[in-house]
Amino acid sequence: MSIPVGFVHSTISHRGLTPEETLEFASTHGMDGVQFLKPSVIDAGLDPERLGGFRSRAEAMGLYLEVGLASPNPVRRSRERGQPMSAEEVVRALSPDLEGIAALGCRHARVYVGDRHDRFRSDVPWPAQVEATLEVLTLLTPRLLDLDLKLAIETHADLTAGELLELLDQLDSRAFGVTLDTGNLLMRLDDPVAAVAQLAPWVLSTHIKDAILAFTPRGLCWQARPVGSGILPMPDLLALLIQARPGLPLTIELHPRTYDLPIFEPKWLSYFPALTSQSLAAVVRLAVLCEGRYAEGTLLRPESVETIPWANRDHDWLASSLGYLRSVVPTLANL
Repeated sequence: MSIPVGFVHSTISHRGLTPEETLEFASTHGMDGVQFLKPSVIDAGLDPERLGGFRSRAEAMGLYLEVGLASPNPVRRSRERGQPMSAEEVVRALSPDLEGIAALGCRHARVYVGDRHDRFRSDVPWPAQVEATLEVLTLLTPRLLDLDLKLAIETHADLTAGELLELLDQLDSRAFGVTLDTGNLLMRLDDPVAAVAQLAPWVLSTHIKDAILAFTPRGLCWQARPVGSGILPMPDLLALLIQARPGLPLTIELHPRTYDLPIFEPKWLSYFPALTSQSLAAVVRLAVLCEGRYAEGTLLRPESVETIPWANRDHDWLASSLGYLRSVVPTLANL
């Protein structure tokens, strides 16, 4: 069984390539497809004919095409707009993009509820943001069914795996699924193996990345790494995913920056009321393994990696990730 491997456009968006040049980049670098942030990145006017033509171009090049959608979280959108937005207003704002996704011929779109900061905001508690998002998603459901589309909610350093499953339980399974970001699981203190085992049957699209952890005075910091070069048990995660969703494209997503996880601070931990000792222990264990590899010199510390500009490592990281997946996935596909 051949499993396609592609990449997320945001990984190289700093290079300023046009959508057509991005397809050429994918083809030239041995990728099987591209996931774009949203359809307006491909055509700002969301013209159905141009979007359909772009889809045809990707197909002619043998590339799969995926796309995303802006957050349906009314709290985020109200803050971005500078004035309150009702659930109905968010639905209307998202409708043109839904039509654009359909024009592209995509059957699902990646979507996210919040960013890594939204959970910790004091103005609107995180559970209230999730509830408000649920209202929007419920209102969107009839149109999604009409268009034969599904929204794949990402593990976007916002929802924990348990929270995402609770959200899905309240939605129509004909219209919703998951975008699994492997690296982000650690940022919400999920045991990655347990989380993937739970989420895999729901997965419609992926962001495949590796990650590392390092201890800091406040707890931990997190950093993305090329697939297979970090601390995540990638063969275990990929095997679970492939078994549950055979043939699902594996879409690489990589980016710079380190993110703070202050697990030594009780207030920060209080934002994870369902956190179990087993899950936290699994994350800390991976951090300890990282520290051992830093000490023996087999893993570079995050601060040294961040001294390298992203434009000087994006190609190498993509190539390394692709090479790893091409070599490892065939050994897992028949498990």
